[in-house]
Amino acid sequence: MLIHIWRMRARKKKTKNYEIFGRDVTLPALKKIDGCQQAYFLKVFEARKPEYFWVVFWRDQKALEAARSNPVWREQTKKFEAGHFCKTLPLQMVCETLGSFDGAATPGPQKLAHPTREKKRAGRPPSIRKAGQKTAATAEE
Repeated sequence: MLIHIWRMRARKKKTKNYEIFGRDVTLPALKKIDGCQQAYFLKVFEARKPEYFWVVFWRDQKALEAARSNPVWREQTKKFEAGHFCKTLPLQMVCETLGSFDGAATPGPQKLAHPTREKKRAGRPPSIRKAGQKTAATAEE
């Protein structure tokens, strides 16, 4: 899986228009492109100046390359450029996933008693056992 990341600084006067454009135009366009598995449109929460990230998950390198030549992608790019949303050129990165988790809650590993240690402790003579430690025989009494 590949992840395509865009970092964009927006013009202050264009932020509302850009946010609407991202939600109403870009996300639906990405959803139509084969190989696009997920897309996130993010606004930097505590930024002093408007800053946004796009994080788009692609099935593989072929899907990303096909998307770049897809008419939907080209149309999207033209609309984006016509909106004059950017203050600077967007920074783009393509990353390969090396690992992940799906977010589903899974129970953590259960700590089990180590049976060989219990057998060793039970088999020790009383003089070697730690103070207060009972053997299976003394525990039954």
